[in-house]
Amino acid sequence: QECLSQQQALRVLRQMQKMLVAQEAAQLRGTQGLRQQLAVLQNRLQRQTPNRNETCPQPAVPRNGRMLGRTTRVGHDVHFVCDAGFRLVGSETRTCRHNRTWSGTQPFCRSIDDCSSNPCANGGTCVDGNQSYTCLCSRGWSGPSCQSPIYACSNSSFSRQPRCAEGRPGSRRCSCDTGFQMRAGGMCHDVDECQLFQSSPQPRLCLHDCLNLPGSYRCLCPPGYLLHADRTTCEDVNECAGKQHNCTQGDFCINTFGGHRCVRPKCPPPRHNISYVKTSAL
Repeated sequence: QECLSQQQALRVLRQMQKMLVAQEAAQLRGTQGLRQQLAVLQNRLQRQTPNRNETCPQPAVPRNGRMLGRTTRVGHDVHFVCDAGFRLVGSETRTCRHNRTWSGTQPFCRSIDDCSSNPCANGGTCVDGNQSYTCLCSRGWSGPSCQSPIYACSNSSFSRQPRCAEGRPGSRRCSCDTGFQMRAGGMCHDVDECQLFQSSPQPRLCLHDCLNLPGSYRCLCPPGYLLHADRTTCEDVNECAGKQHNCTQGDFCINTFGGHRCVRPKCPPPRHNISYVKTSAL
């Protein structure tokens, strides 16, 4: 085999150098591409992994409500509840997201409308309150729900002439009796205490029904009750103690609120050679 000439050997060496340069360039491009891919992947992972020190702004606590949970860091939840008599409108639970904003919508507490069931009868007007309502009754009706008619006397009894006294020349002073109020025209008209106070929860004149009288009022009790000595509250009548019941012999009278019950106790039937003997009324 003949040896390469000097010129041929130089050409081979130059070709090998070019091949090495091309391989180094390709390897460099591959390394740079890999480094770029690793950097992109690292940025994505950093955006998806929450920083433990990152927090969302402090959420607003709704009026007439409260917030459960104190942590506002990314990934944590807070919960909202309303006080009695109110209902929550909006998101009950909100989560602190990776972009440091809260999920859902800002909640607020809305008062529950106690008048939604139309509790006032006979044309009464319902006024919503805090876990309660007040009925403004139409003329001729009274009671918590305007369910009781007012049995009024003749209209002439509810108006009367004022009591006047002469003062200095050309002057005159007039006044009305207790329970009356002077109105336009110079006449004294009865003050309807039942209309003014009975419809309001506090203070109530009568525990049950109120009857307006000329210059005054009177409390009425339902059947089975008597007006107490305070002339305001009603107390139950014990028909059993006063022998006002209609129970027959052998019955046992049990007093109830506003009435009574007649009970006839019976012994249980014999069982397993065991019998019972009635020894008392019960």
